[in-house]
Amino acid sequence: MEVFDLLERVEQRQARIIQQLIDHPGQQDLTTIAATMQLDRSTLRADLMVIQQLFQQLADPLELQLERNQVHLVSTGQISAARIYYHVLQSAVKYQLLLYLLQHGTTSKIRLADHLAISVSTLNRRIHELNDLLAEYQIQIKNGRLVGVESQIRYFYFHLFWFARPFELNKQEMSDVVIDTVLAKITTSFGHPFTEAGIMKIRIWLFISEKRRKVNELTKVAFFAEPIDITATSVRLMQVFSDPYFEQHLFNHNRNERILLYMFVQGGLVLDTHNQEAQTLIAGATQQADIRQLNQRFLQITQQYFDFTQLAPTFKHYLINTLTQIHYNFSHFQGLFYTTAYADSTMLNAQLATVYHQLLQVTAEQAPRFTRYLAWRYLPLLYLMMHASQVHLRVGCDFAVETSLATAKMDQIRAVLPLNIKVDLRRYNTDSAYDLVLTDMSKTYLKIPAKRVFIECLNNYV
Repeated sequence: MEVFDLLERVEQRQARIIQQLIDHPGQQDLTTIAATMQLDRSTLRADLMVIQQLFQQLADPLELQLERNQVHLVSTGQISAARIYYHVLQSAVKYQLLLYLLQHGTTSKIRLADHLAISVSTLNRRIHELNDLLAEYQIQIKNGRLVGVESQIRYFYFHLFWFARPFELNKQEMSDVVIDTVLAKITTSFGHPFTEAGIMKIRIWLFISEKRRKVNELTKVAFFAEPIDITATSVRLMQVFSDPYFEQHLFNHNRNERILLYMFVQGGLVLDTHNQEAQTLIAGATQQADIRQLNQRFLQITQQYFDFTQLAPTFKHYLINTLTQIHYNFSHFQGLFYTTAYADSTMLNAQLATVYHQLLQVTAEQAPRFTRYLAWRYLPLLYLMMHASQVHLRVGCDFAVETSLATAKMDQIRAVLPLNIKVDLRRYNTDSAYDLVLTDMSKTYLKIPAKRVFIECLNNYV
């Protein structure tokens, strides 16, 4: 699902125009924009007039300048693209409908239509359109309420708030005594295991959970599509969740609430993989058979293309911990919500393209989910692995000078090398292996072919 899917057709078109203006700062030609977006000039100009008025409503200094065949988006301050998109989204009927259901739980079509100031027939059409979108999350709107397992309903609302609302707005609204106390207890027990973004994600999740508990009778609700294996959960984290404060104010003595929060902590990509306590939490998830199999599959395929001996131990730990969170999310939650298209795999170099496509070679039944939910998460990891596993050129420096001067000469060489060339310069040692040797002496190196020995001549090496 895309954020723009919640807009009306005309609003979607105008949002795409705004996206075009943001992605291509500076003065643009109307003819070029019209051709790119397959619009006629009159429609484009009319939409730009609406956008111009929309920007005037923003408190932030943002102006759309229209002159003859030119348009220029000018900002004299700082405003995020997310804030601009949210300004378009917040009055959309589908978005307001979803917020109303979160706030009230169950309602009648007449009451809902009155609240949205639309006819019942229009409401029925919007619900039908929303249900097409919500099918990805395996939930639906029926009889004035959201229907589906509780874990998926909350996961959808988490995505709606995380991807569709500005970070600053969430930060202002996602705070109350219960949320603050719960976060304080967890971070105190585990030494701040969350990233900054992770803390905000937890706040949003707790906010949504609180809303759902207030307006729904959850004791008889199915929380999960299938039984959850909790034998490999973190004992320490579940002990913290057993705190009487949690039971009274957060879980309402409902065991499923505790399990669901644990699942989100493991699969919401909220943990700081550099934090030792967080690593301990993640380790519990690696014991689950499906997570372990997905991790092993990724590693077995990538090891065919990357030299893992070149990966630093810290990077290997980061890779496993990140994969575990990604695969836990993949195994326990359904649905993807995003604002713009993710990285284009067609731009990969030959090596990355090969390993990327092999990672997505699964059974016909699995392929759609792998392509949609894992492809965009795997790509950044592949880029990081390529960078981290690139072999350094091992160079032995054999200079007929004392150690301090040899070190100075090596520093001078490093200073003139291009940044994209990874070179490991070291004092020459007969017991070590090198790809080539730099020297100021004419001598024979038994382990190095003559063509890989470069002799200094007038500050150049030949």
